[in-house]
Amino acid sequence: MIINSLKLKNIRSYLEEEMIFPDGSIMLSGDIGTGKTTILLAIEFALFGIMRGQVSGTTLLRHGTKDGYVELEFTVEGKKVLIRRELKRSVKTVSQDAGYIIISGEKQDLTPQELKSKILTLLGYPDELLTKSKALIYRYTVYTAQEEMKQILAEKPEERLDVLRRIFNIDKYKRIKDNILSYQKELRTKIATLEGRTEDLEQKENELKDYKEKVTLFENEINKITLEVEEKKKIYLTEKEKTDLIDKKRTELLKLKSELNSKKENIERQKIIAKEKEEEIVSLKEKVSLIKSELKETDFTKTKEELKLAEEKIVAIEENLQKVIERQSAFNQKSRGSEEIIQKITSLDICPTCEQQVTIEYKEKVKQREDAKVKTIQEQLSKLQELKEKRQKELYQLKKRIEELNNELSEEKILLLKKKQVIEYEERIAMSKQIIDRTIKESQETEKQILDIQEKISGVKDVEEEYLKARKKLETTSDELKQKEIMLAEKKREQQSINEVMQRLILEIEKKKESRVELNKTRQVKEWMLKYFLSVIYLMEKQIMLKIHQEFNETFQDWFNTLIEDENLNVRLDESFSPMINQNGYETTIDNLSGGEKTSVALAYRLALNKVINNFISTIKTKDLLILDEPTDGFSTEQLDRVRDVLEKINIKQIILVSHEPKMESYVEHIVRVHKEEHVSRVITS
Repeated sequence: MIINSLKLKNIRSYLEEEMIFPDGSIMLSGDIGTGKTTILLAIEFALFGIMRGQVSGTTLLRHGTKDGYVELEFTVEGKKVLIRRELKRSVKTVSQDAGYIIISGEKQDLTPQELKSKILTLLGYPDELLTKSKALIYRYTVYTAQEEMKQILAEKPEERLDVLRRIFNIDKYKRIKDNILSYQKELRTKIATLEGRTEDLEQKENELKDYKEKVTLFENEINKITLEVEEKKKIYLTEKEKTDLIDKKRTELLKLKSELNSKKENIERQKIIAKEKEEEIVSLKEKVSLIKSELKETDFTKTKEELKLAEEKIVAIEENLQKVIERQSAFNQKSRGSEEIIQKITSLDICPTCEQQVTIEYKEKVKQREDAKVKTIQEQLSKLQELKEKRQKELYQLKKRIEELNNELSEEKILLLKKKQVIEYEERIAMSKQIIDRTIKESQETEKQILDIQEKISGVKDVEEEYLKARKKLETTSDELKQKEIMLAEKKREQQSINEVMQRLILEIEKKKESRVELNKTRQVKEWMLKYFLSVIYLMEKQIMLKIHQEFNETFQDWFNTLIEDENLNVRLDESFSPMINQNGYETTIDNLSGGEKTSVALAYRLALNKVINNFISTIKTKDLLILDEPTDGFSTEQLDRVRDVLEKINIKQIILVSHEPKMESYVEHIVRVHKEEHVSRVITS
C-alpha cells in the first residue's frame, strides 16, 4: 500500500487542504501543535472510520462547523483506490455519514461499516477487525503514536502478552485454554448431575421385576373371570330371546287394546259430528227462511242512467272550466306585458333602437295606448271570472247528485249479497246431509271392527303374566352378568395401572441407562481434554510464541544496536516480551535509562514489531508503508545522526516521518511543511 494524496475539509485545524505524498521517505515538518498528528489521524480515519477510544468524530470535526470530510487516495497491488468518509454534527454528537469508495474508476456508495469491511478486504486484514474498536495490526505495523509504544513497554507482562497475542491472532489459543478450563467446570457439573440421575438404576430395575410378577398374577385372574363372564353372557342371551318373543306378543296385545279404544272413541266422535250437523241444518234453514222474507224486487235502471249522464256532464264542465282558467292566464300575461312596456318607456331618455331622444308626448301616447289595452283585458277577465264561478257551482251540484245516486245503488248491492248468502246456506245444508249419511255408514263399519278386535284380545289375555315372569328372570341374569363384568373391569384397571407404572419405570430406566452412557462419555471427554487436548494447545501456542520471540528478539537487538553504539548497554526480550536492559554487566529496568535511551528502546521495539508482524502475517498489504510519529523525542545530536542509518536500513517503499527536528530534514527525500496561523493549518510541499 502506497499513499498518494489526502484531502481534508473542516478537520481539526484544517479548513480545506490537499497534500500529495510521493514514494520514498517523506517528513512532515513543523512546530509542535501545527497539525502534523492531525494528518496521521485523518489517514487512519479514512481507512477505518471512527474507532471508540482512538479516533472520535468530536475530536476530528472542526469546532463551529456542521460537516467535514477526509478523502484518501492510495495504491494497493497496482489498483488506484480513493475513499471518502464524511462527518456530520448533530445537536448531541458528531457521527459518520455515508461515504464512497472508488476502485480502478468504479464508484460504490457505502455505509461507514461497509466501507470498513471493504478496506479490510483490500488490505488483507482479518475480518474480525470489523467489529473491534482498535486496528492493532495497523497500529503496530504502519502507524503507532510514540506514547502508545511506550505504554506497551510499561504494561504488566500478562497484559503485554495479551496485546501481542491479539496482534498475531494467536489469542485464540488463550481463548481455547480459557474455554477448556471453563468447559471443565461445566463437565464436572454435568458429571455430578448424571451421577445423581443414575445412582438408583439398580433399585429401579428390581422394582420393574416385582411389577412384572404382579402383572402375571393379574393376567391369570383376568382370564378366569373372562371365562365366567362369557358363560353368563350365553345364559343372558338365551333368556333375552325368550323374553323378546313374549314381549312381541305383549306388544301385539297392547296394540289391539289401543286400536279398540281408538275405534270406540271414533264412534263417539262420529255420533257427535252427526248431531252437530243436524243442529246446523235446522239453524241454516231458519236463516234461509228469514232472508227470503226480506228480499223484494226493485228496478235500478233509471238510477244508473241518471248516474252515467251526470258523470258525463262533470267531464264536460271540467274541460270548459280548464279552458276558462287558461284564458285567464293568457289575459293576465298580456296585462303584465303592457305594464312592463309602460314602465320601460317611462324610464327611457334615449331610444336604444334609433338612438333618438324619447319625448314626453311620445311616452304619454304609449302609456294611453297600453292603458286602453289593460282596461279591455280587465273587462274580459271579469266576464271570465263570472263564467268560472258559474261552472264551479254547476260542478258542485252534479257531484252532490252523483253521491245521492250512489247511495241508492248501494241497496242493490245489499240485495245481491243476501241472495248469494241464501245460495251458500242451501249448499251447506246439502253438504251437512252428505256428512251425516257418510258418518252413519262409518259408524256401522267401525262397530264390526270392534267385534273382530275383541275376539283377538280374548286369544292372548294371559301374555302379560307370562311376560312379567320372563322379565324378572332376565333381570336377575343381567345383574349377575354385570357383577362379573364390574369385577373384570376392576381387575383390568388394576392391571392397566400396573402397566402404566411399568411403562414409566421402563422409560425412567432407559433414560438412566442413557445417562449412564452419557456419564461414561463425559468422563472420557473430560479426561481427554485435560490429558491430551489442553497439552497440545499449550504446545502449539508455545511453539508459535517461541518462533515469534526468537525473530522479535534478534530484530529488536539489531535495531537497538543501530540506534545506540555502547558496548556497555545491551538489550534482550524476556519470555513475556519485556525489554531487559544490561548496563555495565548489571540488569536494570527501562525506567533507569535516559530519555534518549528510552526512546531508542521504544523505536527499536516498534521497528522490530513491524518487521515480525509483516513476516508472520503474510496476507496484509500494508508492508510498503511505515509512519513514524516523533520517533526522536529526547535524542542527542549523535542519536539523530543514527536515525539516517535507520532510514537507509529500513527496506520500505514509503516512509512518512513526523518530527519538529530541523536536522531530520536532511535525512529524507521529500519535505511537507505544516504551518499554523490563527488556528488554521496549511501545508507547503517542498
